[in-house]
Amino acid sequence: MTNNELIIEVRGSMTRFDPLTPELVTRISGSKLTYDELAEILDHYGFTIKNVVHDPGRRFQHTYYADYDNGIYFDVSMMSKDYFDFVGKDILQGLSKMLEDGNQLLAQREWDSFYLIMMPLPMAVYDFQKRFRDIPTDQVFDVWYGIYKRLDYSFGMWDPDVLDYVFSYPPDTPKPESGENGLITIYRGMGELSSSPDQAISWSTHPGNALWFANRFHLGTALVIAEVDPEAVVAYYPSFRNENEIIVKPGTVQNIRSADMLPADQENFIKLAAPALFDYMRYGRQARKFGYKKETGFFEYHGIKHILRVLFLALVYYHSCKAELTERDKDILVYFALLHDVGRTNEDVDDNHGAASVSLIKSKGLRVQGVNLSKKDYSIAHLIIEYHCKDDGDGISAIRNTEGFTRHDKHRAERLYKICKDMDGLDRVRFNGLDYRMLRTEFARKLPLIAGCLLNEDVVGFMDNEIHNEGVGLND
Repeated sequence: MTNNELIIEVRGSMTRFDPLTPELVTRISGSKLTYDELAEILDHYGFTIKNVVHDPGRRFQHTYYADYDNGIYFDVSMMSKDYFDFVGKDILQGLSKMLEDGNQLLAQREWDSFYLIMMPLPMAVYDFQKRFRDIPTDQVFDVWYGIYKRLDYSFGMWDPDVLDYVFSYPPDTPKPESGENGLITIYRGMGELSSSPDQAISWSTHPGNALWFANRFHLGTALVIAEVDPEAVVAYYPSFRNENEIIVKPGTVQNIRSADMLPADQENFIKLAAPALFDYMRYGRQARKFGYKKETGFFEYHGIKHILRVLFLALVYYHSCKAELTERDKDILVYFALLHDVGRTNEDVDDNHGAASVSLIKSKGLRVQGVNLSKKDYSIAHLIIEYHCKDDGDGISAIRNTEGFTRHDKHRAERLYKICKDMDGLDRVRFNGLDYRMLRTEFARKLPLIAGCLLNEDVVGFMDNEIHNEGVGLND
């Protein structure tokens, strides 16, 4: 089973509900359980095999007991009769008690609890589309949305008539701001498993949120931009916490196009990585000696993984961008990537850690082996590090006011400053914080999906393996 198939089954809906047959039971159980044996076991605890449904397109979580009338749903495991004799009785007895509670939730019309607690996620669409008209109109959208938010892959399972009914009772949410043309600009992150944008109903008003979804499983293929009429908006949940999500009526999205980004497919990744790999191994192996720690906590963002990803992106930029950069320019990019956070002592917003990094570099005499920088190059590199965490205007002003810099020096320093800030900024995809529109260079704006793909790479493990591989033949 591929990772994509696994994701679909864990986060997706059943798409077929075929009745169970003797042949299916024999095949699924590996001849360890017969149809009659399963029927007898279920019957003993008050269930009937006629209510069991199966999806032949799924490898697991594919067979469920589905009693719509009584609101009884549970996974039917196709194992041996001995298994049921050993532990199955306890399981089914526990289910009987749990399902009594579920019946009470249904009888009391506790819809949110019923779908959250009692309903297996793959069966939620199946039940809701039978029951949606029983749900009060002031609750039906919220109940539907609760199911929709939990499902990543429903693959066209929502009946258009059901959506039309649900969307006719929208929640009271604010309306997003329209542009000069009266339309709302919206964004959607696309991956290999995403549905077509022309029928998609979930979008975001902020590209950062959309990029996070494109990179969620590190297989982002596109960032789609579109527009929608305010009248087609069903609900809007502003703020990054709510993903700036906007629900629109199906088929109402206009002017669909994709941002000019390189998709994170294998072909593109290899094409970009291949010319950068030698330099990446040569310089990346030095990262540990500067004291960076391996991020282990959920809110740790600035350790060695970040440094190695910024280094990789900087080398991709140097080797793949059509703009001319010299070998000395590359050395400044490498120097910046490896040392720009060496003085950072916290995970908070800190616009002074660049200056702290420069101070530490100078006091400890830190150097990156293999780079060849002149005195002026070091001045440029240290200016970039000091001001990489400040507003662009402050950094550019500092560069332009530096004594001893010629006009050419200042132009070169400004250019490298923008590239370095972009390479550092691209790794903001790791915490849903990248607005690609704010990137300063054209080629950097092509790389957000590649940056997202890097999040799934074991950059530390790869480097450690290469360090201990005697056949690499790299010299510092």
